[in-house]
Amino acid sequence: MRFLLISDTHGKLGIINELAARTKADVVIHAGDFGFYDEGSCARLADRELRLLVIHSDLPKEEKDRILLLRKDDQIAAAREHRSLSAPPMRRSRLFIPA
Repeated sequence: MRFLLISDTHGKLGIINELAARTKADVVIHAGDFGFYDEGSCARLADRELRLLVIHSDLPKEEKDRILLLRKDDQIAAAREHRSLSAPPMRRSRLFIPA
């Protein structure tokens, strides 16, 4: 049995599936920072986690830079405006092997 140990995927299930297929893993062990957020999560995130949410998003660099310069309340508002930051990825994706 082959195991894939991974962490810090920040809500991007595609990378888990890609690495599992590439390594022919039978099981994935995820060590943390899955990064799934619901609509109210941004307001509850610590400053560091909110910054990481923006940094690891699929937004263009210029938009990330703009959001990161904002005050926390404005960062939260911007994150809510961008579906890629506020929508839970689980609704759009799934894992292909046990995790």
